Amino acid sequence: MMARVPTLPPDHRGMWRRLISRAHPDAGGDHELFIWTGAVRDVVCGGEGSARNESSYRKESSPRSEAPHPGDVARVPFDPGCDFAALTGRALQYAAGDYGQVLALLLDCQPLRAFAHEQERGASYKRLAAIGHVWGMSKAERGRWYRVAEAIPLSDRHAGHILDRSKRQAA
Repeated sequence: MMARVPTLPPDHRGMWRRLISRAHPDAGGDHELFIWTGAVRDVVCGGEGSARNESSYRKESSPRSEAPHPGDVARVPFDPGCDFAALTGRALQYAAGDYGQVLALLLDCQPLRAFAHEQERGASYKRLAAIGHVWGMSKAERGRWYRVAEAIPLSDRHAGHILDRSKRQAA
């Protein structure tokens, strides 16, 4: 007879959050493992590139509100009704202080209809961490960088723009 160990379903949000946090480079994990873990989570939990139906691991009686949403990632708190150009101006005002070189990359960041979905949501902490790594920030500096991004608040489009420009400068 085999003992059965009760476990949570493979798409349980809390377990994925714990796994990804342990794989994160700031927690002593490996960058490649962190990226791979996020991609596996997307497949298992029905995100982009999903190979299965979202409810295949869920019991029929489970509430729909518990199902993970593909865009359900940790983000800077953000009001989708904010004026993107005004937030860009606010970020450029922060450019005079800490992280000025990073935020100055937003000088040519204009609102674009093609990126409206990114302009209406907060920057993901994953993107903010990537910016920190490109700029060689320490763990403590990345923590302060997150607080600056929250204070502005930076949209996902802002973070993507900064990351793109940072990578171009590094090349």
